[in-house]
Amino acid sequence: MGEPPVVRAPVAVADLGADGLPEDLAVALFARLRPAEEEATPAALLDSSDHATSGAGPRSRRSIIALSRGPHAVDVRHRDGVTVETAPDGEHRTEEGFFAWLRRRWPRARTASGDAADAGDAGNPGGADDGSPDFALGWVGWLGHELWHELAPRPGHGPTPAVAGRSAAPSAADSADAASGSPAEPGPGTDDARLFRATHAVVVDHAAGTVERQSLGEDSGWTAAVDAAVAEALAAARPAGRSLGGDDGPGVPPTVAELAVRDARTRHLAAIDAALAEIREGTTYEVCLTTAVTGRLTAGADGPLDVLGLYRRLRAANRAPFTQLLRFPGSDRAVDLLSTSPERFLSLSSGGTARTEPIKGTRPRGVDAAEDAALAEELAAHPKDRAENVMITDLARNDLSIHAEPGTLRTERLCAIESYPTVHQMVSTVSARAAAGVAHADVVAATFPPGSMTGAPKLSTLEILERLETGRRGPYAGVAGYFSTTGAADLSVLIRTLVLEHDDDAEDATRTPPTPGAEHDHAPGTARMHLGLGGAIVADSDPAAEWEEIVAKAAGVLGTLGVDFPG
Repeated sequence: MGEPPVVRAPVAVADLGADGLPEDLAVALFARLRPAEEEATPAALLDSSDHATSGAGPRSRRSIIALSRGPHAVDVRHRDGVTVETAPDGEHRTEEGFFAWLRRRWPRARTASGDAADAGDAGNPGGADDGSPDFALGWVGWLGHELWHELAPRPGHGPTPAVAGRSAAPSAADSADAASGSPAEPGPGTDDARLFRATHAVVVDHAAGTVERQSLGEDSGWTAAVDAAVAEALAAARPAGRSLGGDDGPGVPPTVAELAVRDARTRHLAAIDAALAEIREGTTYEVCLTTAVTGRLTAGADGPLDVLGLYRRLRAANRAPFTQLLRFPGSDRAVDLLSTSPERFLSLSSGGTARTEPIKGTRPRGVDAAEDAALAEELAAHPKDRAENVMITDLARNDLSIHAEPGTLRTERLCAIESYPTVHQMVSTVSARAAAGVAHADVVAATFPPGSMTGAPKLSTLEILERLETGRRGPYAGVAGYFSTTGAADLSVLIRTLVLEHDDDAEDATRTPPTPGAEHDHAPGTARMHLGLGGAIVADSDPAAEWEEIVAKAAGVLGTLGVDFPG
């Protein structure tokens, strides 16, 4: 028997007047629909938390709560060419590249008429293609940076230290870093990708003021749960005129220990010098060089680590179009991603319209209107920022052109300035329409990894980065989002992202069980944290200034944790 159909139905909401839905409805619904007693349920909150405060437009239109539970639930892990699918009937392993797996499990392609279809589906139920992605369950999760090795195999080369967890003998520089106190742990995670099948979801359309319930087949229990959660959340918002608890009551922040930067300042400056040498040699013209801050988080009060509370703190400090919380349980080590990314990697509509929106160039908001306008104007005119953005936009055009229908490739915007609550950013937009018969998974593969996090030309620069960087990036600099049953996809670039790996601690068994129905979503034990940081190196980069930019970029997340940059 095949899978049941996707059931989509509107959720009745009371007349809320001119203000419409509360600003933070999505995070309040997530807290109610994935409570603490469902800790073993993979779940995601794809939260456009800036929808009321920024000019991101369509990128911030919808927020999605997705869960994987019941007889059709699947948890997917991929590493080194092996995909493991865990379902209620057991574990299934396949040896194939990730994108081959995605093509098989998300077999969508644009037909000559413009619809997305596969062998077992009648096409796009959503009607005409307007170029925007349409979520209707599917696969949700993240693809890590190291997946690029599967797209660009190098004959005769085995796993590199950065890919194999630094299994090679340490260099003299590694030994020097160890002596200076840099962490020995190689980087985040053991997986190259992690997804789950979304069997249940809620979609909040902030622009239309609507809430939609989704499930695989009719599910009366889910219908009742969603209706109750919406009613409770709206009722909770009314008395004090609050935004609904989205950022209220985030709990006690965790304590941070063992905080360290992977690459000491001297080492990172040396890597920048090496990147500049490669630019002078002509092997690259832009290198996105990264490092990381690591540490260990422990609950700030008696009880388990409050992951949802930490997420609320991060989103309050930096609202963005792709404010995401992805929660993956595990018997050995659960992993959470907490991201406040402003950058769209790729969207695909059901009809095959692909759009990428790289960001290069950032300035803080000013203390008053005059300073704010001056900072935005300075960013718009700055030659280095414009050069970085144009280089990556050119790379994005090349990536999208690989599977584009001739004549459809367009640069919709070049070096436009968008303003968010805390920053101004320079954004470009490139779009194309996939040629008939092209699998949507192949469009994703052709554009991966994000050019804004590699540099250009992409392949030669990735090989340079492999030599210069001293640990795995993991999820950082990869992408996260969904692959919908409609053939649509929407993926962000994983920047400003905290990766938490929870320890499997025997002492957790002695902890007090969570209170049923509690609003906060808790994970037991302590967690190892990884915060990736990077910057684009071009011919006129100043190494000292690039290091200061790394420190500044860390401030937002580390400030939420109540700590300063280490070292």
